[in-house]
Amino acid sequence: MMVLRVAVSLGFLTLLIWNMRGHFPRIADTLTETSLALFSLAVGLFLFTVALLSVRLNLLFAGEGLRITLGRVIQLNFIGFFFNNFMPTAVGGDIVKAYYAHKQTGKTAKSFIAVFMDRFIGLFSFICIAVLALLLSWQTIDFALKKIVLIFAIAGIAGFLLTLNDSIAKVIFGALAKFKLWNIGERISKVYKAVHEYKNKKGIILAVIAISLITQSIYFSVVYLLGKSLGADFLLKTVFLLMPIVCVVSMLPSLGGLGLREGAIVALFGPIIGVEKAFSLSILLLASLLVLSLIGALIYVFAAQFKMKKVEISKIETYNV
Repeated sequence: MMVLRVAVSLGFLTLLIWNMRGHFPRIADTLTETSLALFSLAVGLFLFTVALLSVRLNLLFAGEGLRITLGRVIQLNFIGFFFNNFMPTAVGGDIVKAYYAHKQTGKTAKSFIAVFMDRFIGLFSFICIAVLALLLSWQTIDFALKKIVLIFAIAGIAGFLLTLNDSIAKVIFGALAKFKLWNIGERISKVYKAVHEYKNKKGIILAVIAISLITQSIYFSVVYLLGKSLGADFLLKTVFLLMPIVCVVSMLPSLGGLGLREGAIVALFGPIIGVEKAFSLSILLLASLLVLSLIGALIYVFAAQFKMKKVEISKIETYNV
């Protein structure tokens, strides 16, 4: 899996750099003219989103009956950024968060389900924001982009609703039971059942969705500020329309979205603000992510409870719920 992630990131980065090779002088000029005040404000807001994301994850931990302090969850989220962007292993940030939660609580499946739901509901919030932005921009965007966002939104909302539907659940459980190879059916069924049971935790779901919408809105505002720090001429609703797609693309197998995220930003924002500023925007966003990752690195190095031996990393590379 690690080989695939490296290959995807390096492949897309190489392709992107090759395609942008003639634009580097103007990209350098654009970056040197970055407003440090706006960039600093954007990074500060980005740090604030980590606190909100931690509140969201802590609610899900509590929903699974797991008692973890908010301060510890904030540390876990920073460490998650570190593992996603720096650690040369197949262990992603989500798995690390779930593993440490398991170590503290002794509840393996519940820890992994809470982290999975955190990502699952976060994805749903992307879709909600994209739909809202699409409605607000309906008269001003071209048909091709409308079609992309509509397909993305309809598929996501349908998947979320079907996941919580009893009739669909029975069909899925029956189908999964037929997959005996390596117990794949049983494992997927276990995860699906845990997710499906969240239909009985409507209060938690609504609270987590609300926090997700606020968090993602702030994150997209961060991207808007980064663009404005470069002098980009675009509207906030444009960022709300396009960034959900960028975020979903970034979730595909890679090194923390590296290469995929930058390529998607250039492809989607390039026609609007120019490829030089779009590429510069992707660099500033990457720099902001690295700031969060470096904070996670400091926590990982200096907090004894988070130190992980090589044998533990090897263990959780193949961890199953």
